[in-house]
Amino acid sequence: MIGAISPYLALYFAAVGLSISQIGILVALPPVMRIIGPPFWGALADRSGQRGPLLRVSSAAAIVLAVGIWLAGSHFAALLVLIALLQFATSAQSPLSESMAISVAAGDSGRYGRVRLWGSVGFTGGVVLMGPLLDWLGTSGLPLLLALMAAAVLAVAWRLPEVAPPRPVAGVPVWGRLREPALAAFFASCFLMMLAHAALYAFYSLHLHGFGYSKTFIGLAWTIGVLAEIVVFRVQKRLFDRFGALPLLAASFAAAALRFALIGWGGGALAVVVVGQLLHAITFGVHHSAVMALLHRWFGPAEQGRAQAMYITLGYGLGGAAGGIVASRLWEHAGPAAAFYGAAIAAALGWGAVALCQRFDYARSSDDRRRMP
Repeated sequence: MIGAISPYLALYFAAVGLSISQIGILVALPPVMRIIGPPFWGALADRSGQRGPLLRVSSAAAIVLAVGIWLAGSHFAALLVLIALLQFATSAQSPLSESMAISVAAGDSGRYGRVRLWGSVGFTGGVVLMGPLLDWLGTSGLPLLLALMAAAVLAVAWRLPEVAPPRPVAGVPVWGRLREPALAAFFASCFLMMLAHAALYAFYSLHLHGFGYSKTFIGLAWTIGVLAEIVVFRVQKRLFDRFGALPLLAASFAAAALRFALIGWGGGALAVVVVGQLLHAITFGVHHSAVMALLHRWFGPAEQGRAQAMYITLGYGLGGAAGGIVASRLWEHAGPAAAFYGAAIAAALGWGAVALCQRFDYARSSDDRRRMP
């Protein structure tokens, strides 16, 4: 469903006759909803222990809202409300499903990776299959296709095995744990990684189009990146068993700084495009799994929904929104290459934040060992 929304929603808005400024407002809603929605759903899930039922509620809401978008046509005010509500509803899917997957995997990075890779497979399927479907049905049929996908999500969510709800434990509120130096540095790195990737998600297709690449090739380039991350998800257990989550997290930032610097420098050269997309396996695949492993380590079972929500809010929400603004300003005033050089700088700063996190985490672990009888 995300693979169908991300590349094609702007095309739908154009097909129904909205202006560029109206489209710009509508496509800016997802990062905003990632700031508002995940904390709400994560807190509700942790307090109620009902992650499966909440997934079903969000999926059912998505069906109704997708049909509403189709009925709204070109009425901008109605679309503004409906798109915001759709993004709010679907923002439940990631924190709830990730926390369920982590609970089932019990911290096993290999088992988690074998589950998570299907998200990448689904995204690729959405990107690849939606183009021919929209050519056949017309772009105006996109909301109805989204409604069908949401119905499929609802059907699958209804079949999910119930995971025993964790018992709430007393302690410091999840957001209050940002006062811990290691966690503050960790979440700062998440913010910087999403800030860096905003240039990629918002402008990379436009960057390649500017060098004369066709839409077919651009779609293929994105597919290369997703296939590379699938490979990493499949074999990551050996990586995590050998190196550990924090060193791999640091490596993902080094790879991201290299990747975005190459894109800025490469001038659209084919070899640079291929190498840059293959690095997606590390900058997204390894980074995401390392983040999930660390959230599982640092937060208890009854905190996982809120921890996931905090990651999405600080990373994809605030980081994505800030990154889109920064990248667009750099692109407009200094050129496309500057947007990606800025992303490389953000990734390098994120590497520094991870280094601080490693230092603080080691100091905390040493203190814990000294306190042991």
